[in-house]
Amino acid sequence: MRLFLAVAACALVTGCESMGNKVDASRQDRCQRADWAQVGERDGATTGNQTLLSDRYSYICGDMYDDAAYKAGFSKGFARRPKPVT
Repeated sequence: MRLFLAVAACALVTGCESMGNKVDASRQDRCQRADWAQVGERDGATTGNQTLLSDRYSYICGDMYDDAAYKAGFSKGFARRPKPVT
């Protein structure tokens, strides 16, 4: 019985590691293919927290993240947002 549990645990750990590697590869692929100006424009039009999102993208994508392009796109998208009526 203990042998069965040990084998099952090894299989589970191996499966989790494999899944983690696939997630990392997927993130890297998305970071490499991202048009950061377009991502920024989308975020600017739909959200209002540039700092939080840019910090997150920088953390996830590292050197593949283009902060200048993101901020330019964010400004463009944010300008399109409807202004609140006071």
